[in-house]
Amino acid sequence: MNQRPHLVIEHRELLARATPRPDAAAKLAATPFPSDRQHPQALHGAILGSPHPHARILAIDTGAARALPGVHAVLTAADVPGQGSYGLRHIDRPVLCADKVRCVGDPVAIVAADTPAQAQAALAAIRVDYEVLATVDDPVCALAEDAAPVHAGGNLLHAMTHDRGDLAAAEAACAHVVEAEYRSPRQMHAYLETEGGIVEHDGNGGLIVCFGCQNPERDRQVLAAILGLHPDTVRVVGTPIGGSYGGKDELTIQPLAALLALHTGRPVRLHLSRSESVDLGVKRHPMQIRLRTGCDAAGRLRFMVADILADTGAYATHGPEVLDAAVEHVSGPYQYDAVSLRGRLAYTNNGIAGAFRGFGAVQVQFALERQMDVLAARAGLDPLAFRALNLAAPDAPGPLGQQVLPFDGPARALDVLRTHPLWTAPRSHTDGRYHYGTGLALVHRSDGFGKGGPNTARIVLGLAADGKIELRTGFTEMGQNLVGAIHALAASALGCAEDDVRPVIGDTAHTPDSGPTAASRATAVLHRAMQQASTDWKQRITVAGARLLGVAADSLVPAAGGLRDHHGTLCISYPALAAALAPAARPLLTLVIAAEETPSDVPAAHYVFGASAAIARVRVDAWTGQTRVEHIALLAALGPVVSAQGFLGQMEGGALMGQGMATIEDLPTHSGRYQARNLDAYFIPTLADAPAMEIIAVENLPDDDPVGPRGAGEISVNVTAPAIANAIAAATGFAVRSLPVKPDDILDYLENTP
Repeated sequence: MNQRPHLVIEHRELLARATPRPDAAAKLAATPFPSDRQHPQALHGAILGSPHPHARILAIDTGAARALPGVHAVLTAADVPGQGSYGLRHIDRPVLCADKVRCVGDPVAIVAADTPAQAQAALAAIRVDYEVLATVDDPVCALAEDAAPVHAGGNLLHAMTHDRGDLAAAEAACAHVVEAEYRSPRQMHAYLETEGGIVEHDGNGGLIVCFGCQNPERDRQVLAAILGLHPDTVRVVGTPIGGSYGGKDELTIQPLAALLALHTGRPVRLHLSRSESVDLGVKRHPMQIRLRTGCDAAGRLRFMVADILADTGAYATHGPEVLDAAVEHVSGPYQYDAVSLRGRLAYTNNGIAGAFRGFGAVQVQFALERQMDVLAARAGLDPLAFRALNLAAPDAPGPLGQQVLPFDGPARALDVLRTHPLWTAPRSHTDGRYHYGTGLALVHRSDGFGKGGPNTARIVLGLAADGKIELRTGFTEMGQNLVGAIHALAASALGCAEDDVRPVIGDTAHTPDSGPTAASRATAVLHRAMQQASTDWKQRITVAGARLLGVAADSLVPAAGGLRDHHGTLCISYPALAAALAPAARPLLTLVIAAEETPSDVPAAHYVFGASAAIARVRVDAWTGQTRVEHIALLAALGPVVSAQGFLGQMEGGALMGQGMATIEDLPTHSGRYQARNLDAYFIPTLADAPAMEIIAVENLPDDDPVGPRGAGEISVNVTAPAIANAIAAATGFAVRSLPVKPDDILDYLENTP
């Protein structure tokens, strides 16, 4: 299929390359996460959230609460000194609700007290009069003309369409047409550390905000606007996160803790319980996806019509970007004569949906990959062969017709898995009580943000006073092994040892604005930064050493521990060099990383893509309807592997998250209320549920590729969920159109199928 051989790293080699994480010991030995941080003078914050999903606020009486012992502050919207609302593309989320609440848990008042019990007593003493409004709990009903408006502008938050080609002619050429509606669930991040942290005073009139986040600089700017402070007086420390998966990509309770600290003049600690986190935190967007797809008698795809409806809940957060990603990815890495793609995003009172690993693409990729299997069967083709037959050329335009960077990852992924034992073995059989099935999925995944997004980054590289080579970035450590990746990338590009490098991350007092850590972009951006810095850094540090030693600069080489001559003899160590140089003479580089954006004039479209294919083998119990995922082989075509440990972690963790989406995870609402508020009723896969996993990397990139490694943070969840859905269908014959696949639905099908 490809002229150049595949550069494959098998699982065992990835394991052999993996090294312990540099930050593991510190995390195990100390109290690493922001909510662990203690201060002897800290007050305890608490939030009074709305008990109603939709209501008008008529009056708030805080008099009794303010009079209670130990209470230092009781604040409402009237106490916000600056900007009263915040958001990303849409500024629609109130810091504290003033006139209306739009979901259960919407903050109405906040309290700071000496003890948690006193804070809770104060919350109980606050009186709020509500006028309960009609609950909008269905996105279809939300867009009806007579629906109660969640926001004054109506319930259609965002829409996107893309049409190209002659749809009628393309459909006329089809021998097989498949039309179906698919549904994807609301999913919860279930991170280790629920939203929490502490806000302290810096002694100079400023605030230090220590909460897990993905973009400290953006948070600093927004918090300053809310607090009515100059941004220079707000410092945000946002790392490590303690789990994110998208859920801490934007502000949640940081503004509330900061307000309390500002008003009391004391440090304030605020940490959500799991049930509060469920109410107030963001979730994965549930989607309804209707697809109509056709191929000709030879199995060549001709057209696709897609209609996507997403429920964003009470506030926009990342909803518009999620919908844009869904529309961009719904047609997959395949070639069509014509497409008509439509997406709509509706406000409801069903909590809040926002960024989540897979970010709008995984929902539609489940639907698309089910559709591909059904069409392949109609055309009489093997599912893998059908996909390979219909791949767009590596240099073809992107899904929205935009110019993209040439990439042959999808073809390589299929080609490597074509001979995998899981695929060449029989793909379905029944052994008495159990049905076994094997399914395949192929996805491509955009890298970074779309056109017009925050794609640029600033990185600083410098020789510190103690001789460490510091790489300073605003990116945050969220469990993806960013620290390990920085050590590896810097050492490789700068010629030093990994121990010579010190990452400085996620602290606005010490790091530049690198943009969001989201969109699986941190490692890829840092790779480009180190490639950009390599020559300049080596020149600067050898010139500095040569002047000090009185030798020619080209006689020195940056190496492990310091500068060496061409025979490998150490001439001066990095600590000795730093000590001998005046601070202003130490090498320092500020790198500006340009945006990787399509030159096409297509809003929100992406330029760079990675790819992944997966094979899943499942066992379905005909007595209980339960699905056991037994084996997953996952191939990621993302370019060179930077950190084997981080790569394996992202692939295995994301695969298990995809398994949860496919088999057990769902958070339904009833009349705007979540049906679970803890992990005793919302279930996620554990180690006991984990299948045998085989992770394979394909490192090939097209000749002259200027970008290098693609992001590895999300694509494994994207590919695993549809692969498992296809495996369940192969095992049972059940037409999977809704995730998670429920045991009752399988039992009903098996009992009613001859």
